[in-house]
Amino acid sequence: MKFTFTFITIFLLVATTKAQDTKAMLQQRWSFIGIEEFSVLHRPDSARANDWLQLNEDGTYEWNQSGKQTSGTWKMNETARTIVFTDGKTKKSITYNLKGISASDLTIEYQSPDLVRTRYRYQSVKK
Repeated sequence: MKFTFTFITIFLLVATTKAQDTKAMLQQRWSFIGIEEFSVLHRPDSARANDWLQLNEDGTYEWNQSGKQTSGTWKMNETARTIVFTDGKTKKSITYNLKGISASDLTIEYQSPDLVRTRYRYQSVKK
């Protein structure tokens, strides 16, 4: 019984630490490097060349997409590996799947209503 309790405690500690690490890695400025559709990476065109995403520690974000800047709040669900962005003006939420995260790379995926999956790839902006 003591072994089971110890195992569960260690498992929860590791899971909590991993969630905190992932959230901490997300909290930075990301530069857009391309869209991946049907396993093909497309580099940004001139309209998206200066796109970026800023995820802040306080749960707010700023996002520049095709020259249009939005801001609002973001929330990560580690279990589902999703990030929900809620626009500060419209209050509409959009969910992206977190497909990959490291200290230098971020890949998020959006699935449209017609079930097309698009992956957005970013690299961290070095300070």
